Amino acid sequence: MKRILVVLLAGLMSLSLFAGCAHRGKNGGETVDPEDINVNIDPNTKAELEIMVPGGNINERTMIQCLIDSFADLYPNVTFNMSYVSVDNYVSAVGQQQLAETLPDIVWSNSPDFYDLVESETFIDLAPYMKANEMADTVYTYRDANGQPSKFSSEDFSTEFFDMGAMDGKNYVVPRSCDTVITFLNTDILTKAGVDLDPATTKVKNGWTWDDFMQVCAQVRSWMDQNGMASNYVIDANLTSWLSVCYPMLISYGAEVIDEEGKVAIDSEATRQCLEMVAEMVEKRYINDSTVATTGSYDNGKSAMLFQSASVSLYAERLALKGKVDLVSFPLITVNNTPKIGAGIAGYAINAASENKEIAWAFLTYLLSYEGQQKMALNGLNLASIRQDLADYKTANWGKGYETLNLSAYTYGSEYKISTDFFVRTTLSAKAGLQQALQQMFNSASNAEKAKDIDSIIATTVRDMEDAMIEY
Repeated sequence: MKRILVVLLAGLMSLSLFAGCAHRGKNGGETVDPEDINVNIDPNTKAELEIMVPGGNINERTMIQCLIDSFADLYPNVTFNMSYVSVDNYVSAVGQQQLAETLPDIVWSNSPDFYDLVESETFIDLAPYMKANEMADTVYTYRDANGQPSKFSSEDFSTEFFDMGAMDGKNYVVPRSCDTVITFLNTDILTKAGVDLDPATTKVKNGWTWDDFMQVCAQVRSWMDQNGMASNYVIDANLTSWLSVCYPMLISYGAEVIDEEGKVAIDSEATRQCLEMVAEMVEKRYINDSTVATTGSYDNGKSAMLFQSASVSLYAERLALKGKVDLVSFPLITVNNTPKIGAGIAGYAINAASENKEIAWAFLTYLLSYEGQQKMALNGLNLASIRQDLADYKTANWGKGYETLNLSAYTYGSEYKISTDFFVRTTLSAKAGLQQALQQMFNSASNAEKAKDIDSIIATTVRDMEDAMIEY
């Protein structure tokens, strides 16, 4: 899993996180007036809420369960049921439950998947609820460091990450943390390969460049080949499947996916340079050919590096990685003087059909509070807090137990952070097709045979993107 930037909100223009007034939204959706929202609900209120979390993420389940248990001290007559959703099948699963009117009151969501659900008005606009919180002297569930109700203020947060869950002036998702792509390191492999990791002299540090990264890759590749690990790869790069890595790389090279007029703009020399770099990584066996299956991965201790945004505890506690994990920022591609680092959000939305919106909002307010963030951090949320006053991992709970690691990698380079914001420049219904086209482009660039004809790869991508947009 705290996203900061100029490029990020180019498509959102003058979005105001805490603005809200009563009006009819697109397709007849309603936005409530902040004055009509009760943010200090009677503690004796009785309600039953259902909350949906990712089924495959044990950290998410444990931290939300902890939050539910603590919320019970404030609202003893509010009960929760937890349901699960597959991240891989998220959009269709949520859409099906919305149609069947079985969608939970509170729903885990992320960027960019929430875009798919905007036109169907699956989630409510949370901006008026935040405004209502700001209007109150104190908010009952907005608990401070002493566990007392406190004043809610937009200045408490890294608000640029809220913007990543917003579109057209409406906030759909409250981020539960600041999520950014970093480089996970296997310090055992790097050390054995002779890579200098001395903090005073190493190039493997926050702010390192792509050239630094490629030099380290070459050193590790050489060591692997000399030590019977020719079938292992230097990095699990997620280049073919994860736009949070692919898209920032493209933008760093100066490429554009969709221009401000909503037209496909991927065919450029900058895109060619980016894809040629990916092909070079395959040729040098830093990453595997997309046609070659491999059992060696960062998870099982076989790769030296991994691009990910996950909680440090997800890897640091693995048997194959215990005592071998550290972190550093995503390497900056400076060829165009526009380096970018992928960022996004994971958090929670409120079902537009819920009959318990205010108590659901009270729960999300608790999630955002100092006390709520600290409690979640002790139960699996080892990602940078959304709160400004909990940014220091050496004193805040999100860094507890990992103070000796470079957790500042999560918060480094706010000026470089960028989300996959290009979807907002065209019909949102085309998102899935656009995403698939870009993923296939990188997959093809990672195929040694197909990469011999980069022009053909780009031409196919342009065709597939335009087809996706024409379809809608």
